[in-house]
Amino acid sequence: MGTDISHANSSKTELDTVAKLDAERLAEEKIRFDPDVLAMAYPWDEAARTVAANSTKLVAEALESCLHHLPGVGVLNLPPPLDNSDLRGRLALLAEAVKPWLLPLTDKVVDLLSKEKAIYLYFRDVVLFVMECLKVLHADSDIPAHYRLLLPNSTGSDSKGKDSTQGFKVDQVLVLRPWSDTIGQGVKDWHYANILAVAEAKVPDSAAAIKSASSTAGTILSSFVDGRVPPKRKAAQGQMLCYSRPIYEHQHNRILIWGLTICGSLVRIYNSGPDCALSSADLDMRDAGSRRQFVEWLVHMCLGEDEQRGFNPAVQFVDEEQRGKYWKIDVPAIVDEGYHSDCTDHVTSYYSRGPIVVAGSSFGRNTRGFPATKDIDNIDRPDVFVKTAWQHTERKPNSTRLAELDCLKLIKTEFGSGKDGINVPILVAGGVMAKRLNDGKFVPLTTDAFYSSDILQRHEIVESSQAIDDEPNPLAEPSQPPLIAFRQQYALVTDKICEPLKTVKTADELIIVLFDAMRAHSWILENCGLLHRDISPNNIMVGRNEAASDRPSVYGMLIDFDCAINPSLERMGRPERTGTKPFMSVANLEGHPEQRTELDDWESLLYVLCWIATFGINATDRGILAKAHKELKIPLKISLWHASSDMVAIADDKRSHLHALDFFTTNITDRFPIQGEDGKLPDYRSLQRLAVELYKALFQNRKVEENCRGALKRRDYDGVGDVDSSSEEDDNSNRVGGALQSFKGMTMEPSDSTDNVSIATSNDPFIDRMKHSAKKVIIESLKHKLDKHAKLAKGKITKSVPTQLV
Repeated sequence: MGTDISHANSSKTELDTVAKLDAERLAEEKIRFDPDVLAMAYPWDEAARTVAANSTKLVAEALESCLHHLPGVGVLNLPPPLDNSDLRGRLALLAEAVKPWLLPLTDKVVDLLSKEKAIYLYFRDVVLFVMECLKVLHADSDIPAHYRLLLPNSTGSDSKGKDSTQGFKVDQVLVLRPWSDTIGQGVKDWHYANILAVAEAKVPDSAAAIKSASSTAGTILSSFVDGRVPPKRKAAQGQMLCYSRPIYEHQHNRILIWGLTICGSLVRIYNSGPDCALSSADLDMRDAGSRRQFVEWLVHMCLGEDEQRGFNPAVQFVDEEQRGKYWKIDVPAIVDEGYHSDCTDHVTSYYSRGPIVVAGSSFGRNTRGFPATKDIDNIDRPDVFVKTAWQHTERKPNSTRLAELDCLKLIKTEFGSGKDGINVPILVAGGVMAKRLNDGKFVPLTTDAFYSSDILQRHEIVESSQAIDDEPNPLAEPSQPPLIAFRQQYALVTDKICEPLKTVKTADELIIVLFDAMRAHSWILENCGLLHRDISPNNIMVGRNEAASDRPSVYGMLIDFDCAINPSLERMGRPERTGTKPFMSVANLEGHPEQRTELDDWESLLYVLCWIATFGINATDRGILAKAHKELKIPLKISLWHASSDMVAIADDKRSHLHALDFFTTNITDRFPIQGEDGKLPDYRSLQRLAVELYKALFQNRKVEENCRGALKRRDYDGVGDVDSSSEEDDNSNRVGGALQSFKGMTMEPSDSTDNVSIATSNDPFIDRMKHSAKKVIIESLKHKLDKHAKLAKGKITKSVPTQLV
């Protein structure tokens, strides 16, 4: 499950900066031109397509008539049924206002285009013109239920969504409104929850180019030196992608996103999916043909159905008087082979007040998790967990590459009636979601359903068994085209209702939850042959059993097997990167060709622990620590695990922080909060002890050979730092007033002899640790350490003793 790490540091300015830089990088790597992107807006239904085509023709004719009519000269001719006195005056005023944007350039117009606000207003008035026409063309009370108006921001200036969690303001928006709404000047207030697209406007990159250009379409900045994107458009694209995150975050059925950039008179329209964003050609608004294409896209967005707008038709928002607001999710039943398209009885509706896991990334799976129930009358007492996501899979069954549905089937079979102390998700229902067409047939919601064959031929990966990542490949050439993987919209229902990891109340609860998650990880690997490969905060959930009297009421559960593999079947190296950068193992970040092992997952667990212990285990602690970090100006080296756009650079930072114990304590664990006499800070000494012991078991294990210790490649450090160091000397220069002092006086692990197993050595300790004998010793040591700390944590809460981690 893609992890939203924005909670880690509540400094909004810093988060906005990180989000902006990340979006600019993604724009450079993920946006590619495609001539057929506007065709993705065409309605799937032939009858709807005919209605849209007729509407486009009439609206485009009306726009051209108004633009070329001179005020006070003759009668404005409009095509029927638009030719009525009530509409004529309104359209004439709007057309007069946008003539400077849509007609041939003059020096005066050039001056107007040098101001972004003027561009916002031109865009607004063109959209309003189209909406006024469509309202008249489709004025019957019997219009289809899916018709929507698209209303822009009425003020024509930067505005912020009322439900925004970012500090950014958006240039212009297109908000979905009921057909019955009045158009007026648009909307003054808007929410990400009902936005269709953002429009990011910039002044032209070159005023000189505008002044020297003719009125011929496409001559202004439509071709660029060496194919490079002009700076203003590049900035606009980055901002547009940045705003896609809160759209996904607030629209729990959104699976594709439309967006626009406006540079002077040039408009581009984008469709952003799970793997890349496709861009239209320049639509020069001074050209009648381009104007017609823009009108056509607006008409399709208004008259088309939800899938054209980028919504999952199998997940619907409902607002009714009796039950209030809720989500209805149509989930396929479990089937043995493929998707049953011939019988509606295979779909069951589940109902939820809303997800506890929300999407929040520009690309990738965009996973959501809903507490839900089949009984709508018990909607406020959910009993199952429904997950929806874009899952990367393969068209042809591959016995060595299991989909998450197959993983959960296997876990359910092996788990049987239950195992004492093991908490795993038990599959209830699931499969590929679908849309039902007017003829009653079902169309599975896959990338094939949204992209044309021409688009897929130009951009799709040849074999889906190749590496596909939710994170970009830093080693790829910038000119490498994006890959549209074969993905399916899956819905999976499991039996346990859990809460996000950030709901733990104490450090002891966190330790217990991590213990349970890794105990399940070990059981699943041993009994089901599945390696998880995506240990992150969003994939470790918190369960509560308030009725428990002889054990802690809190427990942990490992979820999300999107990235799981069977290591015994997949013997070839799989260098794809899976996970979220701060929690990815070094081998994962660097794309090592060696096969991933459970050591990678345990390494990720250490990163999860360190990240949460630095920034706060829950919302209350995060607020306290964010304030302390800001006031004390304490350098947080762990932030480097996310800040860079280059995964190899992040891996280098992790290597340097992990090479020796004093490096690890100075840079990482010394930043865990320790409660002082004033009691203002949370006390994470137990987390600090656990982190250090897990670190030593993984990176400085005395039971394995020396070449398996440390983190730097041997030629890189040449004796810099003592990998066997147990020094924990104070570094008072990195602490202010003892506010975030490290815990001292920890008992060191006794020195043990190595197991005398001779193994071939490499230059890299990460590779050497993968050898069977070393790996086995390290894993057992990690289990022992976590088990010991879980016993202490449980003892503090209940005085009970947990079973061993097996």
